[in-house]
Amino acid sequence: MKRFIKYMCLPALLLSSLTASAAVNLTDARELIARGDYEAAVSMLKGYATKEPRNGTVQLLLGDCYRAMGNDAEAIVEYNKAVKNSCNDARLGLIEIAIREYRIDDADTQLADYRKGLKKGRKTLPDESDDVTVQLERTRNMLNRVEKIVVFDSINVPADEFFTYYRLSPESGSINPPSVLPQGFIAATPTVVYEPESRTEMMWAMPDADNNSVLVSSVALYGNEWDAPEHVGDHLGEGGDANYPFMMPDGITLYYANDGDNSLGGYDIFITRRDGNGFLQPQNLGMPYNSPYNDYMLAIDETTGVGWWASDRNRLDNMVTIYMFIPAEMRVNVDVTAPDILDRARLTSIKSTWEPGADYSQLKNSIANISRSAHNLQSQCRFTLPDGRIITRIEQLTNSDARLAMRNYLDLEKSIRQDREHLSQLRAAWASGDRTVEAEILQLERQAVDDAVTLRLAANEVIEAEMQ
Repeated sequence: MKRFIKYMCLPALLLSSLTASAAVNLTDARELIARGDYEAAVSMLKGYATKEPRNGTVQLLLGDCYRAMGNDAEAIVEYNKAVKNSCNDARLGLIEIAIREYRIDDADTQLADYRKGLKKGRKTLPDESDDVTVQLERTRNMLNRVEKIVVFDSINVPADEFFTYYRLSPESGSINPPSVLPQGFIAATPTVVYEPESRTEMMWAMPDADNNSVLVSSVALYGNEWDAPEHVGDHLGEGGDANYPFMMPDGITLYYANDGDNSLGGYDIFITRRDGNGFLQPQNLGMPYNSPYNDYMLAIDETTGVGWWASDRNRLDNMVTIYMFIPAEMRVNVDVTAPDILDRARLTSIKSTWEPGADYSQLKNSIANISRSAHNLQSQCRFTLPDGRIITRIEQLTNSDARLAMRNYLDLEKSIRQDREHLSQLRAAWASGDRTVEAEILQLERQAVDDAVTLRLAANEVIEAEMQ
């Protein structure tokens, strides 16, 4: 989340009345904070707070240290002390914590009090609330459209190798370290390299001239060569960094993360779709996928019926949480009046997202047994139902209408897969200089968008018939 505090508070006693040694201590503390040595800064500031218990600036700095260390409870205590000692800027810290805890009413109250404080004779102090106001409104809007999804499992893994814990079927492609890139190709740090099953394209993030991360792709050429990386779309970063791409097998739908203007804080997960040689304006996926922390690397495996994404919202040292969920065929949002809407938005308990009586053990075992190098799933029928059942044979469906709908779904899926393979071949030909295929590529890309909708509707028919 963007930083709003600029340490401009005056303590209850005028700053000019502080001793020279105290001023040195504050300078040293700020230097420690700038280096990220929060524990040393806290130790120094506590000593000074003992001498100056009414110094709001010290309490503000202590609050910022605790907040950076993930100790929001202690940060709130120090910010409240600072407020009592006439440090109005400490309210910005209280607002930020309230926003990331989704306490919207509390944030509204603090924001109103902050602006009242600006009117009490402190006209030289600029209003630092514009950014926090934008964050507050964005959070409020997202809480009105929390998607109702089933998160059936989660694991905490080392942050620097999180993607190695994803279990994707071969049809979904692979997520790889930058070491797979051809010699001489540059990658951002950190990033991942996505490759489709055909291995005809690679997509990753690289730094631009301003050292911002931008998405790029390279297409395979003849002779085991790769084309020079090209920008996927400069607008996808939305003023920040774009990273962690995952392309659906349709070659149209792209999930990725950015920390730009429309992010709740840190990286948020976005979706965009290919339009000719470019991509459309991205859309924030909202909650519960995104939070005021870093959320990224969403991947959906259509073969297993499992989606994945990573988040550091649980604030574990050098660790991230990977969430595994059942993607909905059509988005359904939680009722804004539901008593558990905040818990669903935060993912306080993943069990609260489960269907009553559902058993997801089969689904967990299924993905646990997937090898990243396995290619034996291509011909299998695998269809995940909302109650956790995995259908591998039509005969496993108990409803005759559902079995008929499944046959239709599988026929449609096979036809779409063939079109995708043909589209991949045409793109490779275009990358090699054959411009005669351009019209057919555009036609197949438009068709792929319609096919995705048709396939979702066909899947819905299977689910509705079987679950009735």
